[in-house]
Amino acid sequence: MNTNSNVYLGEWYQKEADLNRQLVVSFFPSDNSVELVDLKTRKTFLRRTKVEELCENDFFIGAKLLIFGKQINILDYGDAKTRNKKSDEQLSFGLIKAEALLHIGEILTKIHKAGLGVRRLAMLKIDDNYSSMLKSVRSETSSLNYLMDCMPSQSFVALEIIGNNAYNQYRELCGPESIAEAKQCAPNSFRGLYGSDVYCSRSADEAANESRFIFLNNDIKLVLRSSALYTNSTLCIIKPHAVREGKAGEIITEILRKKFTVTAIKMLRFERPNCEEFLEVYKGVVPEYESMVMQMISGDCMALEITNKYDDTRSTYQSFRDFCGPICPVSYDTDSNAD
Repeated sequence: MNTNSNVYLGEWYQKEADLNRQLVVSFFPSDNSVELVDLKTRKTFLRRTKVEELCENDFFIGAKLLIFGKQINILDYGDAKTRNKKSDEQLSFGLIKAEALLHIGEILTKIHKAGLGVRRLAMLKIDDNYSSMLKSVRSETSSLNYLMDCMPSQSFVALEIIGNNAYNQYRELCGPESIAEAKQCAPNSFRGLYGSDVYCSRSADEAANESRFIFLNNDIKLVLRSSALYTNSTLCIIKPHAVREGKAGEIITEILRKKFTVTAIKMLRFERPNCEEFLEVYKGVVPEYESMVMQMISGDCMALEITNKYDDTRSTYQSFRDFCGPICPVSYDTDSNAD
């Protein structure tokens, strides 16, 4: 294998043959190129080819990648060099709560501009019916007590941040732990701007443990539920290309500026069958249906529940649809020029 590549084991479901093909997936960070080799036959499945849409942060265990129309699941590291390199990379974990939720767009934008990526994100709320379970966690796992002391009873956003030196970079973005010191010495840091409403883990090890606890612990899923209201709301999906380009924060900022409320948010990645079902209403209706599916499964999306508390005279759906404009930007430009 090329020493300048990161190597992973991947899997691609070949629908025509009804089988899962095991692949060696090599990613070359120097030029964003990918090479695929069939693990069983050792035949080249895809010669080294540049894929503009992918970056190094897209490759991690559990990732679902769209490579020339094929959805490939990353199962494991493919060699010791990649395993050692990736295990040395830090991640960070944070909470955004209370008044800082009104500025989540700006926070996400600053994280992106620092060269970091968000791998997991969800707006959560403690379910009162299961809140007693947190007490047992506190008594059994003292290392999580600090995190739970900082978890509010109202909705909050949890996020896992990845990238080179992610923990230290995110901690610098947050600023000093003392709010008074942050406001004086780092007024443009998250704590300088939003006080204690932005949380940062106290060490890289704690960040990894806290992220696993919030996002991967099956028991905690009973305690922390989605904050979605499912009442007078509508769905907004920020598509993969916008997330990849770091525009999700800007989009959310604009949504909030127009007085809409984001009552739930989650980062997700569609499997092709789920995406086809989700977009089924467009099948046979619009010629772009296939490209719509391919675009939607090409990377991480952000799904937002939107409500409009400031205008009871119109449905949230209609207000937000007007805000978004026509599905084709060219249509908007044409209409504008016609005036």
